Amino acid sequence: MNGVDISAWQGDAGIDLSKIAYDFCIVKATEGTDYKNRYFTAHCDNVLSRKKLLGAYHYANGGDVQKEADYFLAYIKKYLGKAILVLDWEAKNNPQFGKNDLEWCLKWCSYVQKKTGIKPIIYVQKSAMDAVKKSGYGLWVAQYPDYVETGYQEHPWNEGKYNCLIRQYTSVGKLAGYAGSLDLNKAYISAASWNKLSGRRAVSVLAKPTAGKKSINTIAREVLVGRWGNGVDRKSRLTKAGYDYAKVQAAVNKLVKASQMTQDKIINAVAHEVIIGKWGNGQERIDRLKAAGYDPNKIQKRVNELIKTT
Repeated sequence: MNGVDISAWQGDAGIDLSKIAYDFCIVKATEGTDYKNRYFTAHCDNVLSRKKLLGAYHYANGGDVQKEADYFLAYIKKYLGKAILVLDWEAKNNPQFGKNDLEWCLKWCSYVQKKTGIKPIIYVQKSAMDAVKKSGYGLWVAQYPDYVETGYQEHPWNEGKYNCLIRQYTSVGKLAGYAGSLDLNKAYISAASWNKLSGRRAVSVLAKPTAGKKSINTIAREVLVGRWGNGVDRKSRLTKAGYDYAKVQAAVNKLVKASQMTQDKIINAVAHEVIIGKWGNGQERIDRLKAAGYDPNKIQKRVNELIKTT
């Protein structure tokens, strides 16, 4: 299933959830104990009116666990049994991130489950996934290959490399009906499982997303993974499917270039982190880099280059 997650950012930009295609939508409700998304109710009601699947999330500030959970539950009370419940665990405005990840998340989720009978899930970046995956709660994992605009993807980059209920694969998604950028996600559970997670007994029939041709960027990504063949065969298949071969090829070239630039930036950033000691030393560093999906040799090469220039 394909879906989006939104916050007040999209509300301020005037998003109309009745005009974009999605199977599910996860809406930010609260943050800490002093922020409520003013668009939350309107957005949730819109999602449910379209018979789509709903989620509600709380952005943790790492404060008093019970107070943050109660603040969230009080605000989303109307939607209990209609939405999956999510704890958004990130570094920004969260002093517990990287220190007491598992303990804080486990306490929050356990408390919410005890109060509602609904088992929450945890949103986390891939780089921090290992810190919370032993909680026993399902994961919604964010990992992007780049920051190139894209539509829904059938098989996101790095798919299948780890277990998760939902995968967020871009923050610069583009969908017809909204001019701004969107977080795009793929759910690896059925509608029935989603409803079970939300505590809903009856499984509603989902309306299908609006059909239509895929975006040029989406087709370009499919070309890169070999779904459209090569050479003359590729050109013929794309043309028969109604796509402009020249535009698709131009998008392919742009993606390849952007991907290389993005990888260089990532390697450079991680190398700087290595230099200041964030990745440990020796075999520990190698193991941690590999676990995070980085090539230790490429990182070390860049570290050496940076040290020489200082």
